[in-house]
This record gives sequence, structure tokens and C-alpha cells, in this order.
Amino acid sequence: MKELKFYFNLSIKAMPYLRFYSGQIMHLISKGKFKNAYNYFWTMAFSKEDGAALLEWRYRKNPDNAPYPGRIEVEVTTTCPLRCLKCEHTFWKEEQKNMSYEQFLHIMRQFPKLRAISCSGIGHGFNNPDFPKMLKYLKSKQIFTQFFDPFLIINEERAKLLVNLGVDKIWLSIDGSTKNTYEKQQVGSNFEIVVENVKRVIRLKEEMNSRFPELAFHFIITKRNVNEMPLLIDLIHDMTKEGKHILNLVQFTKLIPFKENEFLKPSIPESIIEDTVKRAKKYGNFRLSFCNIGEKQPIQECTAWTVPFITVEGDYYPCCAFTEGNMRDGIRKFLFGNLLKQDFKEIWNSKEMKKFIWDIHNNKIPPVCVFRNCPMYECKPKLNKSEEQHG
Repeated sequence: MKELKFYFNLSIKAMPYLRFYSGQIMHLISKGKFKNAYNYFWTMAFSKEDGAALLEWRYRKNPDNAPYPGRIEVEVTTTCPLRCLKCEHTFWKEEQKNMSYEQFLHIMRQFPKLRAISCSGIGHGFNNPDFPKMLKYLKSKQIFTQFFDPFLIINEERAKLLVNLGVDKIWLSIDGSTKNTYEKQQVGSNFEIVVENVKRVIRLKEEMNSRFPELAFHFIITKRNVNEMPLLIDLIHDMTKEGKHILNLVQFTKLIPFKENEFLKPSIPESIIEDTVKRAKKYGNFRLSFCNIGEKQPIQECTAWTVPFITVEGDYYPCCAFTEGNMRDGIRKFLFGNLLKQDFKEIWNSKEMKKFIWDIHNNKIPPVCVFRNCPMYECKPKLNKSEEQHG
């Protein structure tokens, strides 16, 4: 009886989201984009990163049940003019690069049944001259397409392109709710321009009778902006209030520290989170998530390996976190393969990949995860009895 009550209450809470997503799917169907509608449904239902991961239990129980990846992440550029204090890009010595359109197509051909893609990485898409061509290709295939962007250079022309193409979702990277805090966090950006560019996309969606692209918001919590978490809800409401079909998805992620940015490591008062949730409930059309704030989970809970991450150079890693933390050069010794030189199917079916996956399933921490020290899952090697006694 308790379980029935739990699922009933859960379904009641989920009803506003289900209505929104159903409306998005019906909009795509009304435009004749049947494949896009199905891929949108698939992403919301079966993707862990963007949806409910309804079939995740199958490969938690047996990793061999995991299907060939239907969602991938591709880093189309490592170019970015900003110097955000939180970000490894500000401190690394890597050469900034763009993936060419031809290289992008070569990778896409290795995923013939691709349903969803995130064009994400250490840079921002529009800094790559080929990015519009990549978006046009993806939407010609009606693939669920999203990317992260600081919204600094999404002018009228680019905004119209995004609405015309029907790009499914854009995540605004925004690490401050006031001009002073934002511009100290995202050095080189301009608060007023970013706000105006968001409002422009909302306006164009209404003028062009489109429910896409959806706008979502990503806030990295640091020592300098933690008190502005509740204010972000007010700011987002102000930026999107002129839209008719709006569900503001907001993800708060605690800073992932490395040597150069440790001074920004925050302490997050429970009262701040409570106030943030309270303000979101006041407006009603918000969906919040808090990432990397609680205790780490056991590594056997990790299914990040179901979503391949491909760098601008074509390097493949089974988790995007491997390339973060200003340690990209060091992580290369654990490289799983390169999709510009190898076929992904061979890598996916290799003994090395199977061992990596089954080690995670059996709660045995792979060396690459120990090296990276994952921010989400427990990756410290277990001590044997003698080590525990001397620890």
C-alpha cells in the first residue's frame, strides 16, 4: 500500500512535466516531424542525462543488455574567448581546435541509429565556423540536438537559425544572477548582452510559432555565487516570462575542483537550497536538479559508459568527466580509441571495453576512474585489511 501511495504521489508531481513534454511531441507531429517526435520521446523516456532512463535497470542487472549507444556527446570545438575562473580552459596549455565538418560526418556515420546528441565539450559551438552546418545536418536527420552556450554571440541571425532548424534544447551556462557576480565568474562576457540574447530567442519562438529550442540553465556553484542561487530563479523568470510554452529546467552543479580553482570551492547552506526551491515553486514552471552536492554513490551505480564522449580530436572516452579537471593530457594514457582512426563498433565490442564495463558492475574501480577521481561516484581504491589497520 505504501508503494502504491508513493507512485501515486510521484505521478501527481510529474503531471506538469508530462503535460509539457506531451505538448512538445504533439507540436513536432503537427509539423510533420514524426522521426523527431519519436527521438524526442526516446530521449525523455530512456536517456539518463535528459530523461527518465526507464530501461536502465536492464543493464544495471546485466551490462551485456546495454544497447549500442543511441545518445552521444561530441566536442565540436575547444575554442572559447572567455576566461572563467571555474573552468580548466582558462588554465590549460592545450592548443585550441575545431572539429571539421568532414570529421564530424565521419563520426556520425558510425552511429547510424543515433537518436540524441549533445554538442558539448570544453569550448562553445558557434566559435567553430562549421557549427551551423553540423546543426543543419543533425536536424535534417531529425536527431534530438542540444548544446551548451554562454549566449554571448547568439545574435539575431543565429537565433533565427536555431528556431528555424528546431534545435531541441540549448543550455545557457550562467554562473551569476547579478551583473557584478556574473562578469567576475565568466570573465570576458557581458551580462546585459546575455540577458537580451535569451529574450531574443524567446521572442523569435513566439513570432515564428515554434516551441523550440527549449532553453535550460546550468549554474556552477562556487564560493562567490552560492548566495545568488535563489536570485537565479527570479532572473530566469524575468528572461522567459514572455514565452507561452515554457518549462525552465535549471541544473545547479557544485564546482568540480582542481588545483587552480580550489579557492572557489563552496559551502552550500541548506537554507540556500530551500529558498531556491521555494522561489521555483512560486512561479510553477520550473524543474530543478542539484548535481554533485550530496555523497558520492558506489561506482557500480555508474552507467555513464552508455553515452560515448568524443573529443575534438576524435578521442573516445566512456565518460565526459574523464576529460575535465584540467587533466586532459594525463588522461590520454587511458585512451579507449579514436573514432577518426577506428570504427566505434570495434571499440564497443572489444574485450577491453567489456572488462571496463563489467569491472564497474562488479564494484571494481578501473584505473582510469581512480586517476580521474570521479566527482559523482566513489573511486578511491578499497583498502585491504592490513592497509586498514595501518591507515
